[in-house]
Amino acid sequence: MTDEPKLTTVARARTVTLVLIGLMTVLSIHVANEWFEGFRVDLTGDDLYSLTDGSHAILDRMQEEGVKPLDIRLYFSETTGKTLPKFVKDFIGYERYLRSLLGEYERAAAGKIQVEWIDPIPDSDAADQAVADGLDGKLINQNGDLFYFGLAFETQTGSRETIEFLWPQEQENVEYEISKKIHGLLWPTRQRVGVLSSLEVFGGGQDPIMAQMLAAQGRTPSQKWILIQVLEELYDVSQVSADVDEIPGEDYDLLVVIHPKALPDKTVFAIDQWVAGGGNTLLFLDPYALGDTPPQNPQQPWAALQYQPASNLAPLLDAWGLELLDNEFAADFELAARRPMSQFGASESVIIDLVVDSAQHDDVLDGESPMLRGLSELRFFLSGVLREADGDAATDTGAELRPLISTTAAGNTLEVLPGFGGGDALAYTDLNDGAKLRDAFTPGEEPLVLAYVVRGKLPTAFPDGVDYPDREAVRPPNLPPEIEVPPPDDVEIIHRDPLPDDEREEAAVVVFADVDFVHDQIAFLQNPFGIVQAQNDNHKVVLNSIDYLLGSQDLMAVRAKSGLSRPFLRFDEIEAQAELDTLDRERQIREEIESFQEELREKQGEITQRNAALFERKLQEEVDELNERILEANRELRDIRKGRREALEREESAVRFAVIGWMPIIVLLVGLYRARRR
Repeated sequence: MTDEPKLTTVARARTVTLVLIGLMTVLSIHVANEWFEGFRVDLTGDDLYSLTDGSHAILDRMQEEGVKPLDIRLYFSETTGKTLPKFVKDFIGYERYLRSLLGEYERAAAGKIQVEWIDPIPDSDAADQAVADGLDGKLINQNGDLFYFGLAFETQTGSRETIEFLWPQEQENVEYEISKKIHGLLWPTRQRVGVLSSLEVFGGGQDPIMAQMLAAQGRTPSQKWILIQVLEELYDVSQVSADVDEIPGEDYDLLVVIHPKALPDKTVFAIDQWVAGGGNTLLFLDPYALGDTPPQNPQQPWAALQYQPASNLAPLLDAWGLELLDNEFAADFELAARRPMSQFGASESVIIDLVVDSAQHDDVLDGESPMLRGLSELRFFLSGVLREADGDAATDTGAELRPLISTTAAGNTLEVLPGFGGGDALAYTDLNDGAKLRDAFTPGEEPLVLAYVVRGKLPTAFPDGVDYPDREAVRPPNLPPEIEVPPPDDVEIIHRDPLPDDEREEAAVVVFADVDFVHDQIAFLQNPFGIVQAQNDNHKVVLNSIDYLLGSQDLMAVRAKSGLSRPFLRFDEIEAQAELDTLDRERQIREEIESFQEELREKQGEITQRNAALFERKLQEEVDELNERILEANRELRDIRKGRREALEREESAVRFAVIGWMPIIVLLVGLYRARRR
């Protein structure tokens, strides 16, 4: 009986001790939270949950200039989303990421940004507010309920900006979009960008005169390029006529030239003088531009194959110490995209469709250029090649030439000529024949440059000035633009002198040898909802280049954030090596098949010309033998492709076993060992 009070006292002491430990733990957590509230560690490989330097610079500027707080509202239909299928519930992970990222904005802004999280339940005030803020709700059921996922930005003065709907595919660009909206609301002054092009990049349907001219040529008016729409969100964009004779420096901060095909001398001179006077320029040239479609002539349908969709500013490039090779296309087996060349064809390497992913950045991109930071994937299609002038010509111009983007050292050129071709020569009709392109390709030994940066007091290409008529002759419909039409007899010739040397200024020109780099078909795509999305990072390079040339560094630093791509490089390496190992044999087999088919056609022709049954039987046996040889060659081609697939499957099995096989085996062995010890 005497031990019971002692046991009770011990139990009470233990209880008090546990309570005190619990209270001390709670107090310690609270104190630690107060002390380390602003301390955060981002352990992700690309700092996905941290703000870039550009965003911090924008937020620091808000503090320095004492702007009033900015409200950001994140709308996410969490309650409604619980009733949706799994593929829509995947938005939840993106919303969690946004919450964390916006929290970083709020902390770094130190009171200048206030973030609010809103769940717009159907038929609620929050849903009405989402509509008032301009969000794009997606219909999800027959009751008319809408799914909202977007951002609304509002200043104290009532100015608003909206990201109408957030798609998970665009997660890697979301920080740039947020910072762009903040920057545009607080500092709305836009810089002026002039766009000069021989293509209807602004759309032909908006101008009735242009639409009428296109109709006379048998062409339909084009839509405004997506790139132009993107630029119009950021800058004050205006169209510069393709026959302009002067580009005033006080009217534009930057000139963008896209596919300057068959420009009159006065316009080439205007561009030349703009650059000589210190005007920064972004220039896109191309030996074959997808957007440059030939005029339709029903009487001569094959004339389209003779049409050259090429552009060049040879006089200016020559003055700067560069040249763009005519009819020469960049090809690279190591950068080749793998895709089907026909609707039901198997995937193959397309060596004129170049894809630069993160694994090749160090080899092909200028790592020191701010225009190329934080990129995931770039794509060039039928790109040309830029080369420096021979000897000391480039040095004599006073221009600094720096390669910006190139192929790998194994890249080389393919000469492709207009028309049908013939023999070993490649023609436009061969551009859809991936095997023939690979057969004609020989790997090189040094990189080919696809884009250059030219800096300095650039010389004029017209040291004696230029003479041009005061008006141009009327061009007949369907006349190719490369054919010059002589001016009327009664025109007046105008002479213009170049800019004096003492008025020349430092300028920078970024030259790309590929117009398709910014074309809708290559740089963008539309999802099933009709929403335009970036297909790669081509548009980032363009926007980075414009910001670089305009001197705006903050937004460029925001845009330069790495993407979320995690490619399985091991599989890519195996596939590429297997294709290289079998390339010569595939080429030999295709040549044999072509030879067999030619011989087969000759034998079949002889059968129709001879009537003797004996000869006919003999020729038929030879035809059957050739058919069998063709089938055998095709079987060998299939075996080669099958071998490549089996190599990938073996590697996939090994990886799968390494990931999900070894751990259960180890756990089982440890369990058996411990059971035996017991």
